[in-house]
Amino acid sequence: MLRFLVFVAAFLALAAIAVVLVTAGAAAFGAWFGIRRLRAKLDRYRLRRGQAEDPDDPLESAWTLTATEADWAVSRVAAARTSCARLLAIADSDPLATDAVDWANVIRRRVPDLVAACMDECRDATASEKRRNLDDLVESLEKIAAEAERRRDRFRDARSSAFNVQRTYVDQRTRPGPLN
Repeated sequence: MLRFLVFVAAFLALAAIAVVLVTAGAAAFGAWFGIRRLRAKLDRYRLRRGQAEDPDDPLESAWTLTATEADWAVSRVAAARTSCARLLAIADSDPLATDAVDWANVIRRRVPDLVAACMDECRDATASEKRRNLDDLVESLEKIAAEAERRRDRFRDARSSAFNVQRTYVDQRTRPGPLN
């Protein structure tokens, strides 16, 4: 009788351990799929937000096509697109900002050409070649965006804003001097 009770107790302990392990595994499995679904939803949202722009504009079409084809790098493409859009806004608002206008023209002309050339290369490429081409495209777009950020920063540093004028005024008035 004692052996039977020990056997039943051991069986119940093993069953309890099995239930805990199965529950923990199911929770981890569910969390893993939940995170994947959340990432997929975020990527679709970013892609839809990118597609909301004017579809007739070749630059916007190039950004959207790149984000669609290089779906693993949607956030990198979105960051590059944002950097370029900031510079384009400066170039559109101030035609005398020659540095910004010059690079804005490069962005408007070369980004669609670069994307079209990459898509032509990818048309008859193997999967690994296509991935390599798209990686190179994303890297090139990031380089264009980095230059856009540098030119934007130079423009912002060179212009005199109302804030900088006020700061200079306060600095001159509060500077310790022999007559103050």
